[in-house]
This record gives sequence, structure tokens and C-alpha cells, in this order.
Amino acid sequence: MNKKLIINKRQLGLIKSHINETNANVRLRNKIQDFLEADYKPSGGVERMGNEFYTKAFIEKKIDKEMITPKALYDYLQHKFVGVDKATLKDCIEGWFSGDYNRETGMRKRK
Repeated sequence: MNKKLIINKRQLGLIKSHINETNANVRLRNKIQDFLEADYKPSGGVERMGNEFYTKAFIEKKIDKEMITPKALYDYLQHKFVGVDKATLKDCIEGWFSGDYNRETGMRKRK
């Protein structure tokens, strides 16, 4: 049994704006991912605190092989991509670092 769905112009406009906003968000996240993949490489490192050593997440710049912290990269991305909220940047960095970013949906893959 087929059912028809009748919507008015206002409802159609709301649906279109939601789809456009979602597409723009996915494109922005993919642009950030492309930037990260082109210029940076996830890396681990060891940091010494006193007489003990701790493993810590570091990010290597591909250009000069300098190691930076994820916080430094986050601060840089805030200045590069002005207007992007903090949660989106953090999610992009974490998804890129762990390798569980889905380019089609713009979200991280569930484990």
C-alpha cells in the first residue's frame, strides 16, 4: 500500500535548508581532514617528567619533522578555520589521529 506525503512550501524549505546545512558541515570537515592529511602525521612520543617516562600523543609536521602537541595543532586550526566551533575541531583532530573518520558522513566511525 503506497502512501503519499503532502508537504507545503515552508516544510519543503526547512527540509532543503537542513540538507544544505548538513552537506556544508560534511564539506567543511572533509576540508579540515584534507588539510591534516596533507601537512601532518600522527605520531607517538615519550615525555620525561622527573625520573619517569610517559607516552604521549604527538603530531609530526611533514615539512620540517617538528613534533607538536595536539593542543598546539588545535590552537593553530582555530586561527586557520575561523568560525568553526571547538567541538568540531576537536572531533576532526581526534578522528584523524585515531583513523576512524568517515568521509561520506563527516562523522567518526563507531567501534
